Amino acid sequence: MPTPLMPQSRILFALAIWLYASLLLAEAPKKAPTKKTLAAQIDAILAHPLLARADWGVEAIDLETGKVVYARNPDRLFVPGSNAKLLTTSAVLALVGPEYRFRTTVETTGAIDSAGRLAGDLVIVGRGDPNISGRTLPYQLKSQRIPPHTQILQEMADQVARSGIKTVAGDIVGDDTFYAPQRQPEGWSLDDVQWLDGAPVSALTFNDNVVFIKIQPAAQIGDKALITFEPSANYYELDNRITTGPQKTARKIGMHRDPGSHKIVLWGTLPLEDTGLTEAVSIEDPAEFTASIFRSLLEERGITVTGTARAVHGDLARFFDQLPPSGTNGSSSAPPSPVSTKVLALHVSLPLLEDVRV
Repeated sequence: MPTPLMPQSRILFALAIWLYASLLLAEAPKKAPTKKTLAAQIDAILAHPLLARADWGVEAIDLETGKVVYARNPDRLFVPGSNAKLLTTSAVLALVGPEYRFRTTVETTGAIDSAGRLAGDLVIVGRGDPNISGRTLPYQLKSQRIPPHTQILQEMADQVARSGIKTVAGDIVGDDTFYAPQRQPEGWSLDDVQWLDGAPVSALTFNDNVVFIKIQPAAQIGDKALITFEPSANYYELDNRITTGPQKTARKIGMHRDPGSHKIVLWGTLPLEDTGLTEAVSIEDPAEFTASIFRSLLEERGITVTGTARAVHGDLARFFDQLPPSGTNGSSSAPPSPVSTKVLALHVSLPLLEDVRV
């Protein structure tokens, strides 16, 4: 089924969070509760009629003694949602530390002649940096973005241009083999994968693996709405069926993209002189998309690319076969590749702790 913008499930979830927070504040004790009063206060909150249909799993532990002071359904299994971020973040910080920095490189194994002609592919190798975007860091309570979203990729394209390359007689390749190629986790809902919340995971991530679609009314009633991409890209095909309606017409817009498709269908009505809206739509293949953007940036700098933009992904079974044995702290015992690789551009992220804040 097509998914409308701002589906009802999101609105209901937001209302539930708001209600829960309001109840917590309303029931907040004036002083530290005892074990008995804490249980009574939590039970009173969860007994609210608007929360009656929800299932709750709660466990509160005294940090000084380690004793459980309240429990409700502590042994039941729940879908963890964003709580899982606590576990994954803790694991990453324990394994690599808060000062870890991601390295993204542009590499080639081809030869560069005296005329600046690269005989081979130019490869963008991602190693998990989640903030190759226009986002400002350090993070200050708001995910502020400053255009252009491509600024980091532009800096890397500048480095390639300064290396003396004039022609790439090969492809621009996005390499995300540093991570397993599973882009969405098991059990992910199909109606989520086209939105920001369901954007795919990739070792080569650009702009949170989404594009922003800006929708504005046309100048005349009956004309199709004006639609632009940020960042500008030809990655998606648009089927625009949104019309401009009279003033005070209700704004009603829908959007749909089939999984695996590069076609986005938009429909509905946007009233004349509406301020417009911006929606984040997920990218089907982040590595391919990044390679496509990078090819355009190279061409803007006068570098001719004879090949295409494409991606290279890992093999899921082979990835697990090659996991390092327990206790090696993630280091690989595999011998270095005998192929000589030349690094033409490098971007080093801020420390991992700054990414965790985001």
